[in-house]
Amino acid sequence: MPRLFDYHPLAIPAPYNHSNIDSDEVLYYVEGNFMSRRGIDRGSFTLHPGGLPHGPHPGTVEKSIGAKETHELAVMVDTFRPLFLTEDSLAFLDSNYPMSWTDNSEGGFHEVNTP
Repeated sequence: MPRLFDYHPLAIPAPYNHSNIDSDEVLYYVEGNFMSRRGIDRGSFTLHPGGLPHGPHPGTVEKSIGAKETHELAVMVDTFRPLFLTEDSLAFLDSNYPMSWTDNSEGGFHEVNTP
């Protein structure tokens, strides 16, 4: 949804690197151009279990400086009980995702064909 990133003139819009210590984080990307991640398409999901460090791609913090607003729609859920993946969910696992956090990645997201 269109929204301002921040109200302070010196704020850095990109989210910071962090670990959710007490919760698992699920993000469903609905629509838009996601400033903090490359390779995100409509309908993408990410799961960051509690304690897993994550944040924006290299270079996105710098590119976000001066940005005033976003036109993206995503739904984030922080759970306070651990999530467990089913065997069926493994068909959608992107084995390149862990490397998507490096400067040398190609984005880390690849289309997965469902069985």
